[in-house]
Amino acid sequence: MRPARIVIVLAASLFAMGQAGAQFGGILNRAQQAKDKVQDKAKPATDRADKAADTFQPWSASEEQSIGEAGAAKMVAMFGLVDNPAVTRYVNLVGQAVAQFASRALPYRFGVLDADIVGAYALPGGYIFITRGALGLMTNEAQLAGALAHEVTHCAERHLEREIRSKKTSAWAMQEAKDSSQTGATLTAHRADAMLGDLFNTGLSRDKEEAADEQGTLTATQAGYSAAGLMDFLTAMSRESSKPENQRMFGQLLSTHPAFPDRIARLRPIVEKAGGGGKALEARFQTFIGIK
Repeated sequence: MRPARIVIVLAASLFAMGQAGAQFGGILNRAQQAKDKVQDKAKPATDRADKAADTFQPWSASEEQSIGEAGAAKMVAMFGLVDNPAVTRYVNLVGQAVAQFASRALPYRFGVLDADIVGAYALPGGYIFITRGALGLMTNEAQLAGALAHEVTHCAERHLEREIRSKKTSAWAMQEAKDSSQTGATLTAHRADAMLGDLFNTGLSRDKEEAADEQGTLTATQAGYSAAGLMDFLTAMSRESSKPENQRMFGQLLSTHPAFPDRIARLRPIVEKAGGGGKALEARFQTFIGIK
């Protein structure tokens, strides 16, 4: 099937997750408290952190899925999901359109978080979320495709896992859980807490974000979308985030990601080189995202 057709004929993949109504800060606060408690016990023995970082092994396929699933459940508990099957299905269709061009095959699943903050999140195993606030800033399907392709790249390239592995504090927290003879669901939950703590508090390194911007743009283009989608979305976020009244909406993005103008400048030559042959699909986006 040619890329131009992919943005029109898509296979459905519904995101099966229950609703939950816990407040945003709860699970991360508990995760941080647990992490702080472990670190306090180990402060005199800093060599244990070095040991954990050196011995931390890449997650197996089953570990990646279980950690991602546990993290996704916590995300849903924090924010809740938008209760609109048509919107959820549409986001999944767009996500699957770009995910088929990912560098690694995973069971990619997409959910819309019921939050007015602007954000998108990639968890291990192909669990990807975008917020209601982010959708509200978009004007066409190419922008959605670019944002989801950015997150697909994070999953495909194991960016979050690699970031966790490179930080001694996160690796150490997991090693401490193993040393405490925690196994099974308890260990998975501990890892999920540490993973979300890093995701929300420190984010990914600049090189990983830039790689996801570039590869996400190219992936969306492969699927038949306008190459300008992600860059245009970044431009909208840059404009809106500069308004004082919007600081809360963008707080996490501003503190954990490279500056929007820098990302836009880096993407511009890539977009120009790709040309203007892809689809933007503004009318279709407005039809589905405008559903009440």
